[in-house]
This record gives sequence, structure tokens and C-alpha cells, in this order.
Amino acid sequence: MIIEQFSYFTFSCLQCQLKDIVKALSAELLENGKRKLSFKPFMFDLYDNSPLNGGAHFEKAYFFVPATNRNICVMYSNYSDGWNTLARWLSSKLQCDCYNFKITNMDSSDSMNSFKFTQKGMDIRTVYAMKDDSKWIFYENGIIQWFEDESYYKRRFIKNRLNKDILLSYCAKLGFAITEAHFWESEDAILFERIKR
Repeated sequence: MIIEQFSYFTFSCLQCQLKDIVKALSAELLENGKRKLSFKPFMFDLYDNSPLNGGAHFEKAYFFVPATNRNICVMYSNYSDGWNTLARWLSSKLQCDCYNFKITNMDSSDSMNSFKFTQKGMDIRTVYAMKDDSKWIFYENGIIQWFEDESYYKRRFIKNRLNKDILLSYCAKLGFAITEAHFWESEDAILFERIKR
């Protein structure tokens, strides 16, 4: 599985067309010359093991149509939150659904497994289990979705209430075949990036 090469992995799936994302980004976020949009095949070249924290580095994000699901557009960024503000903005602008996932190894110092469902720019559901120093915290808010299994959230050990396996099962139910190599293959892709301050 390709995502196994990362200790921290984040991505979003937007239920819209790539051409609509290109149009929205071009119309509103390229005007001052600080960002650019390039058509190039998707590659895992934005970070090595995990995305950088904070906002000191220039933001970059690929948008691509997976080979296994032509009905969605995947956003993969170099920000640890998956550049969630951009994903939410696109969800609002394009009036589409967006699913944001963070998948980490349990032994990672900043372990956080989460998903967020945004509909037309509004946060509908957020669930996460994260390690804060040595303590695990579980949080859920919003309307439970059809693909969730609530029994997981009652588990005794907090770190097991939302983990990698659970998130992979949620992705599978949603039709996001992220464990298949073909899902991550796409020539139909763009790179959106900041090039100057």
C-alpha cells in the first residue's frame, strides 16, 4: 500500500470535477502573481515522511482525478492539516462535498487520526483521536454519517476509537480506494503552489 511509506498522511476528496477546481483557482487565487498553476502528472513529491507543521513554508497542493474513481478530485498538500482552509473554500465555491482525512502511525509523536466532512463549505462532521503529549484525546462533533460505525467510538482505549484501519474502512465505504496503487495514478492533475510572499 503506497500510503505505508508515510508516518503522517493527509488528503481530501472533493466530489466535483477537476476543470471546476482549475476554473475557481484561476479566477480568484492567481491574480496577484504569488501563486501558479501547472498541469503535471501527480507525484508524491511534496514531502518525504510527513508534511511540515505550521505555515512558514510555501503551500503546495496537487489536485487530480484518480484512475479508480473519475467522479472525485483528490487534493494532496504539503500542509499537516491538508490545507483544509483551501478544501473548505473549494467546497463552498463549488457547492460540493469534501472529505478530509489525516492518517498517522500510532507510535508517531504527533499521532492524529481524523476525518472531517464538509458540505457546501459548512463543517458537518468532525471526528478525531489524537495524542497530546502522552495522553490520548477523542473528539466528535456533528451529524453521524452513514459510513461510520459508532461502536468504535465506545472502545475503552481512546487511540483505538479512530485509527488507521477504521479510516481505511470509511474510505472504502465512500468509494475512495486509497489502498490501491491505481487510485494514486493520474495524468489528469495540476499542481497549485505559492511561488512568492
